[in-house]
Amino acid sequence: MNRQFVVVGLGRLGISMVGTLDSLGHEVLAIDKREDVIQGLADDLPNVHLVAADATDEDAVRGLNVEGFDAAAVMIGENHVEAGILATATLKEVGVPRIVARATGGIHARVLERVGADRVIQPELEIGEQLARTMASPVLLDYVDLGEDEALIEAEVPNAWLDKSLSELDLSQKMGLTVLALKPKGGPGSLPHGDTVLHEGDVLVVGGSKKTLDRSPLVQPDG
Repeated sequence: MNRQFVVVGLGRLGISMVGTLDSLGHEVLAIDKREDVIQGLADDLPNVHLVAADATDEDAVRGLNVEGFDAAAVMIGENHVEAGILATATLKEVGVPRIVARATGGIHARVLERVGADRVIQPELEIGEQLARTMASPVLLDYVDLGEDEALIEAEVPNAWLDKSLSELDLSQKMGLTVLALKPKGGPGSLPHGDTVLHEGDVLVVGGSKKTLDRSPLVQPDG
């Protein structure tokens, strides 16, 4: 289904979001104050509506008719914290129903939430946490932060779980973890059952709270 999104701030993160939304077939309005940035992206993003405008100016934003859009992302860089806050407040004021905003720290994140951001991301912090986890664990392949306190992990079966069935491990009751998918070594992925036995090389997708996942053998393989 074709949807409409607005992305404010065309640094590397903003451009990545614009390109991905465009590739998914959605209508994208990309805004940046810098005219040279807008002109430089025109050839690479022919299907995107690129506008040089000040997203902190309510009249300018209303003139773009974004109130009917599905969501907005405010990806203004760390050197323009105030502009990011004002742009978030402006988009909320004109009626954009969902806003994702980039923060550079905890105080910035709290201010963004107070002025209307529905979700606040801290990319550098989140990537750093993900890389630390994957570096620290020999079985962890990927870590996806779902926001709030939830996450998904993709990992090879740790030694502590080898040759045991899921019902025997009883991960939901004993650890608060939910096994969502299993990909046996050399085979297609599937939905696991209680009698599924885990073998070396199998890959699991497991969900749970970040604290629970961090204490599990998926992140603490010797635990």
